[in-house]
Amino acid sequence: MLPNVIALDYETVDSRGASFEYFRSDFRLLSLSLTWRNAAGELESWFGTRQAAIYEKLKWLSDTQIPVVVHNFQFEYGVTKALYPDLDINWSHDTMRLAILRDGGGDEFSEPVFTQDQLINIELGDLDESEARKDWYKRIGNSLEACARRFLPPQNQDHKAAAHEYLKEHHGVTKNFGSNLHFLPFNRLKQYNIADTETTLLLYEDCIKFFEDLKFNIQRDTQLYTMRVKHVAEAYIRGIRVDKNALYNYILEVEQEIRDIETQFNTEFKAELRKVREWLYLEKWLEMLALKTEKGRQKRWEAYMSGKYKDKLSFNFNSSARHLPMLFMGVLKIKPKFRTAKGRPSFKSSHLHQWGRGGEILLKRQKRLLVLKQAVSIYIASLYDGLLHPQVKASGTRTNRVSSGR
Repeated sequence: MLPNVIALDYETVDSRGASFEYFRSDFRLLSLSLTWRNAAGELESWFGTRQAAIYEKLKWLSDTQIPVVVHNFQFEYGVTKALYPDLDINWSHDTMRLAILRDGGGDEFSEPVFTQDQLINIELGDLDESEARKDWYKRIGNSLEACARRFLPPQNQDHKAAAHEYLKEHHGVTKNFGSNLHFLPFNRLKQYNIADTETTLLLYEDCIKFFEDLKFNIQRDTQLYTMRVKHVAEAYIRGIRVDKNALYNYILEVEQEIRDIETQFNTEFKAELRKVREWLYLEKWLEMLALKTEKGRQKRWEAYMSGKYKDKLSFNFNSSARHLPMLFMGVLKIKPKFRTAKGRPSFKSSHLHQWGRGGEILLKRQKRLLVLKQAVSIYIASLYDGLLHPQVKASGTRTNRVSSGR
């Protein structure tokens, strides 16, 4: 008897380690986990790391057309399409999408919402409010862990904790755990991968019941979302051909434009910048005199004479905390109309007009810096295969705009 539905989850790597770039030719599966309910209603799972066994299992899914549920369909479909284009798996639902439809990612409140038990324990002093806030923040978002915390009972939460603790203890990993899963030994990886599919299946069942109780038909949304994901994932695999030589020459052109803008700034504010450099020199001199010992002062003087502080005594266009305020407020005597949240003068692009002619030049420079950053990012991204693989989130934002990667 075939299961009614199967939850699927991949762990993936390339030659560099754990990877999500399924367009690469060295990309492969680290492991596959499947979870379903048997005839008695109990959870059963299959886990494998051998490539032949994984393909055989996926081929069985394709041949039987058993409905498959995943969390983050965009990734699981993209991996399957990139590695096994001959397979036609019957993708059923994405629990991430179901959670988005259900509560929008749980971020509808601007302030943490505590349970009644938490409020009582905070009032009694048995629970620190900062700890309760941390717990609430873990519930926000569309990750599998966050969704499980919002919709599933406590025994089905924090299913990745054991693997994360292992990575902390044995490999010093404190963040980006998903990028370090290839360090997990077989048994740890098995527990981690199966916990993902068990949680996904339980989340699917809970969400389906929620929508059934509301008498809300989610099939149309699922069809449209599935079509959208397939277009996005396949475009990511194909990529866009990049003319690297032309792009490299363009990068050099933009760099020269930025240098020309800086030269123009230095020319127009030559006298004022000389005053800024005098102040910077005086600051460094006073710092040296403030040293307690003659030996320390001598050592600092030798470092200064060797040119060690040359960069610190040159005007830094990016120093919004010291050099820019020193020029505009100290020398030019301009009073800022806009400040940062911490009370410092603002040098955001939208506020540069408050600094007059100098702000106009700096705005032009910032715009070209942004173009340079984008061009360099595309150039670096295209080094692997000459293609740019723009990653777009198929789920989009609450205003239905998509969020792009690099």
